Formats: sequence, C-alpha cells, structure tokens
Amino acid sequence: MPRIFVAQTLADSWLAAGRVALERDLLRLSPVGGTATDLFINPAVFFERIDGSESDVNDVVGRVKTAQELAQMGADHYESSVVMGDYAYTVVPGYLAIPVDAKGAELKLDGPAWGRLVGQIESLGA
Repeated sequence: MPRIFVAQTLADSWLAAGRVALERDLLRLSPVGGTATDLFINPAVFFERIDGSESDVNDVVGRVKTAQELAQMGADHYESSVVMGDYAYTVVPGYLAIPVDAKGAELKLDGPAWGRLVGQIESLGA
C-alpha cells in the first residue's frame, strides 16, 4: 500500500494557499481532472540524522515512524528532536499519508493510479 510522508511545513503551506483542505484526519487534495483525493494522515516523523558522533544503533535514520511507533519504541518526541535511550535524533515532523476511498478504506493503487496521485501531489507545489 502506498504511504507518503508529508512534512508539516509542506502541509501548512498547502493549507495556507488553499490547495488542500483538512477535515479531522483527512487531507483533501483539490480535484484534478474531476477527481479529488483523500489522504488519511497520521502524525509521524522522518529521521534525518543522529546527533553527535554515535552510530545509529536504533537503525532509524532515513525512516519514517508514526507517533504510535515512537511510543512503542519508548522514544520522546519534541518538535524536531527525538530521544531514544541515550541517543538523540534530528527529525522532520509531519504525517504519514495514506490514500483512502470515500468510505475511508485504504486504496490499492496500480501503476497508473499511483502516477496520477504523484502528479496530483506535485501539482500542489511547495
């Protein structure tokens, strides 16, 4: 299933420009070619780097983790930082976005549908 990380700053710029609408936990992308797309969003972070000279013993750099996953890992998240045990990370706060249908069920996208979604997201701009 396609999952897309959307940085908080990007979502904020889309909202401010009126390119998307936010309805509870759904990010509604404006219709392109008559079709609107809903993305279920779940708070998440992208692990950008480990702070200090330690190696990444938690193997999370370059990965996205949801708030629930962070809690299960015993991590503390605040703004652009996550601390796990003795290790601190710089993260990009945002959302894990999952395309859903009108009933809220996760969409299974084939190649062409995935391409349309990517095009729709790219058309939103930064």
